[in-house]
Amino acid sequence: MKNLPLFFILMVSGYHVFSQDAYMDLTDTTNQGLFKNFLGVKLFAADYGVTSLNQDLKFQYTSNNQGYQYIFKHDMNLTGLNNFYNIGLGLDENLGKHLSINFFNTSIGYIQNAWDWNVGVGAGYFVSLNKAQTMRLNASLNVCFESITYSFGSYYDTTQFGFLVDGVNVGAAIKNVKYVNDIWTLSPSLEFMYRRRSFDFFAAVNYNYIIGYYEKINFYENSIPVSKGIYYNQNPAMSPPGSAVSGNVINLNKYVIQIGIIREFGI
Repeated sequence: MKNLPLFFILMVSGYHVFSQDAYMDLTDTTNQGLFKNFLGVKLFAADYGVTSLNQDLKFQYTSNNQGYQYIFKHDMNLTGLNNFYNIGLGLDENLGKHLSINFFNTSIGYIQNAWDWNVGVGAGYFVSLNKAQTMRLNASLNVCFESITYSFGSYYDTTQFGFLVDGVNVGAAIKNVKYVNDIWTLSPSLEFMYRRRSFDFFAAVNYNYIIGYYEKINFYENSIPVSKGIYYNQNPAMSPPGSAVSGNVINLNKYVIQIGIIREFGI
């Protein structure tokens, strides 16, 4: 019993030393795989905000070839079209203490008969938020191309004369006539990354600055402006059913939100 206090002190000291060694081993193990330079393969989900005319429109165009008249028709319901929810893939490179390179980010999404596809490249500057370098903040600037489409279906000419579109014979069979908006943007981005041994996790917010865009109705062999084929549905019994739409049918909104995972490969 006289040695009990001494035994207790030795036990506490031994536990303290063991705990300190175990902590060091755990820290070293956790840091294994956190490469200084690496390629990162990204898989992510994204919320792309869009603006639309937010109403039921009509696609209509008349082809007249050798006295045979054919009217292309299709609904274009944009009511409630405010977002695309995309799935994406990317490839990044982190070099040295601060440089990040975005070789590509691409994603695709579908909603209400409309598709969104995009690809972007860029570069950025990252900083580590803690000594273990498990948390990073990355600011980057990307150049992006975005293509938004809305399908009007396929059409077939039983006379075999072929459809005339703005004076061009586009053939007797046209598959997937569609509205297209091709958009170029500059996209500043702010990304937070939490690094782990197996997978990293990240969340990012992007801002879209539209450099330019081009809208058309695509018949593949030829195309026409939206003002010649998309109309407000003011009087469905009439042909066309209302006044022509001048443009800006579907376009990008200001912000994109991304969340996803990254797999690192040391270089």
